[in-house]
Amino acid sequence: MNLPLLTDPSAVQGGDLTRLPEGMITLDLGLCTNRLGPPPAAVAALQVFLDHHAGRLMPPPYEAPHRPFRAERLYLDAFATRLGIDDLDMHAGRGVTEFLVILARLLRTARVAVITPEYTETMRRFSYADFLGPAEAVNDTPAARAERMHTAMGTYDYVILSNPSNPLGHYIPRDELLTACRAHPDTVLIVDEEYIQFQPGARSIAGASADNLIALQSTGKTYGITGTRAGMLWTRNRRLHQAVADQLPTWPLSLLDITLATAALTDDTWFPATLARIHPTARRLENLLARRFGTAVVPADVHYRFLHLPDPQPVLEHLHTHGITARLFTSATRGTAPGLRLAAPTTEAEFTQLQQALDSLPTPRCR
Repeated sequence: MNLPLLTDPSAVQGGDLTRLPEGMITLDLGLCTNRLGPPPAAVAALQVFLDHHAGRLMPPPYEAPHRPFRAERLYLDAFATRLGIDDLDMHAGRGVTEFLVILARLLRTARVAVITPEYTETMRRFSYADFLGPAEAVNDTPAARAERMHTAMGTYDYVILSNPSNPLGHYIPRDELLTACRAHPDTVLIVDEEYIQFQPGARSIAGASADNLIALQSTGKTYGITGTRAGMLWTRNRRLHQAVADQLPTWPLSLLDITLATAALTDDTWFPATLARIHPTARRLENLLARRFGTAVVPADVHYRFLHLPDPQPVLEHLHTHGITARLFTSATRGTAPGLRLAAPTTEAEFTQLQQALDSLPTPRCR
């Protein structure tokens, strides 16, 4: 099957199957969300919400029966409790993306560096920044990524990276990030921690005693509720905290988003139990890919794996013939490593489907 190659394939978000024939894909491994979600507590909260509010027009989400308050504080309080930090240093917004949009607007006249490869939306919003990637034709490593971050902190006003990284899954330990911040107090480090809860033993930088840090997180990917748009920004930098506040809308989250996301955050049992299932399947995916592609597979600890391929399109098209899709990245986009990102299958049937696709795959060109 020869599918048309998009002008910019990496601009297509994971899970977007609209460019493919209807019913063609039966296994979508292009999603980077938690495929085991949502938590039952979130589903139950949604049902209660629908039962309570059905047929009634509601006022803006700002008032409780006995005292006025901003309803998004419920979400932030739950998030702060989850992280063990003070919610007064946090803002709520429509996912990490809203904060990327705001920060990109605020920092346009500053010296900004993005440590690449990086999340597509970050590179899109900060297209005016300097992109600092590995040497050409060299596969990145966590150590090399950290070294570029340290170097950039000594030169730029703002340095941006995802940790764990999207799409490669590389993780830089929290202490190393804080060491860089202490060594360069005049540079602000902006860390997208969208996948931090998938990293075993990792701890968010939110709550650290440094005023040159910004942390971004959301609940959509972790809890498998990407249909909601809820996230948070944390910083002790009062100037940036206020600047972001000035850019946020009056009602940053809908009451529906608050209800679902808060219920997910306050479920103390579901996510740990889910992680216990995700990590073994992700390691199994890595081993399965490594048997076929060798060192082109990027070792990681999160729920997806990246496969370095100089020409990933034929491999993706072959997967499509077996009803499987993955997230495509090509060298056509500045700051992107060419290859495929695959989320871990969750069932034996899905692993069998992927195994059969790989077994019949012609030998690809790997680097």
